[in-house]
Amino acid sequence: MDDMGISENLDHRNKLMGTFSTLFNKEELSDIKLVVNRKLILKAHRFILTVHSDVFKSMLDTKRWTDSKDHNVHLTEEENCLSHFQDFLRYLYSGTVSLSTENVLPLHILSEKYNIQELKESSQSFMLANVASPGTCNQAITWHKYAKLVGLGQLEEECLRYITWNISTVIESPDWMLLEPHQLSALLQMSDMVVEDEVVLFQALVRWLSLHPSHTEEMLSHVRYPMMPPEKLFDLLVPGRLPKDISSYLLRESLLVYQAHVLPMEALGQRNDISATPFIMRIYTSQSYSQPWDILRYQMMNKDTLGRSLSTRHFHLKTQWNVTYSPKGQQHYDYRYGAYNSVACEDDFATLTVRLTTCEPADQSHSHRMSIVLYHCVNGQWFACDVKTLEVPHKENATIKDLIPLSERDKYISDDTMKLHLIGQTIWHKHE
Repeated sequence: MDDMGISENLDHRNKLMGTFSTLFNKEELSDIKLVVNRKLILKAHRFILTVHSDVFKSMLDTKRWTDSKDHNVHLTEEENCLSHFQDFLRYLYSGTVSLSTENVLPLHILSEKYNIQELKESSQSFMLANVASPGTCNQAITWHKYAKLVGLGQLEEECLRYITWNISTVIESPDWMLLEPHQLSALLQMSDMVVEDEVVLFQALVRWLSLHPSHTEEMLSHVRYPMMPPEKLFDLLVPGRLPKDISSYLLRESLLVYQAHVLPMEALGQRNDISATPFIMRIYTSQSYSQPWDILRYQMMNKDTLGRSLSTRHFHLKTQWNVTYSPKGQQHYDYRYGAYNSVACEDDFATLTVRLTTCEPADQSHSHRMSIVLYHCVNGQWFACDVKTLEVPHKENATIKDLIPLSERDKYISDDTMKLHLIGQTIWHKHE
């Protein structure tokens, strides 16, 4: 036994925190009232507020607090924060709150304003982890706008990637109609957007313009009309289907659409710059340009090489692609010492190789690129999470040595399935 005698450490922090939580919005020992936007009144305790927040500490300094005599603290918050302020205040008493896609942004705004560091960091982490969410509750557009405003660089980048590669989900969200003109203009000018075809994007734009008619000419100028399938354009031009000003604009562009799908590119290039933006393909997932590839029973696979062929058509150009992929790496034999003494070799590189087997006509007017969209599954729904591109020369193999590194592979597997989408793209060169 030492000179200090017998000792025992007590840890009653949870009990003390539980005691504090029972004081939330209670009259007992309350010494102030928070009046939020002149609508919400909550009883509070100066001690708890000032311990958690240096902003509240400064605000409740009796020398600065103009309403100290009647114990009222008037707060002005953003309107979307009002319905979540009670949860924010409860967090200061209990240290607990349930985050959701609905409340996380208001809670981040409040924690930023009152410098509640732990809640601010947890809210930001929640948004980063949930950028990919179903269309009805997706807030990538709102979060992107906020992240850019307050300087959350990583969140801004994640939201922009998600929006660009999952536009078909985003256009179904309530957020789509809230896009600001400069956001939509920048989005429409992107060539790395993953979308079914140009008509799907055009129809989403028409819906947005119903609330923002003053931007009609500006936004319609960013649509890539030559990329529209003529049969879908024909349906769009049915009388009465579109607002008159949009229909008139589309009718003016329709001649170029039909010319692009009827005339040889050599003839079209004599009057148009076919290397310009209107003729540049986005990452279109319609069957004219692409093919999905579901790799099933991944866990039971050996180090096999799988093959897939796809045909694409861009204007008059028909292209046949051959793709091989080794999802788990490759196994091969070293025959330097003869067949009977061959040595089995293997690696873990998920190698993907592409070759053009047919391109008509195969000339110098164009080149080819393959985009591979990679998906991951979130709450039972698949979202595009990465896009790899590969320049594919005529009559040569093009290879991505390791499409998905071994250390990252698990995030692309769900229900023993890996999902890819192969998109064949043609890049036209300026006519000389």
